[in-house]
Amino acid sequence: MSRPYYVLDTGALLAYAQGVEVIGETLVEVADAGGSVVVPLVCLLEAYSLLDHAEHDYLQMLRQNPAVRVVSPVLRTDQVDDCAMIGGMARHTGRLGAGHAAYVALVSSAGIVTSRADQLRQVLGDGWPIVEVRVSPNRPRATID
Repeated sequence: MSRPYYVLDTGALLAYAQGVEVIGETLVEVADAGGSVVVPLVCLLEAYSLLDHAEHDYLQMLRQNPAVRVVSPVLRTDQVDDCAMIGGMARHTGRLGAGHAAYVALVSSAGIVTSRADQLRQVLGDGWPIVEVRVSPNRPRATID
């Protein structure tokens, strides 16, 4: 499997559905380099919950891109798993999706594309590679607090 260059958090997924060009440009850049973009499952679920049903097709198209991988938390009851780390990071970022995105970026050594860099810097620090995108304020349902 190819090396992940970026993690797309919930805000990045919303931006993609709104047609923000930097997301598509990032996907092309990563695919040309033979890399991948990772979407944490929690972020994908958050994005679906914030988009209108008619906009779900955008996320479906993104998921079909060969350079995109959706990753689930590792769940094990008999040994250490991802839950405690993701939950701890979510406590500091303020959102479960941001916690999952930060964790995936950390274990993958990948940058993050987000609409809320301030939340992710809470756990990853100021030096982490973060691309900040803007989600349209004209969409009251598609907001990340």
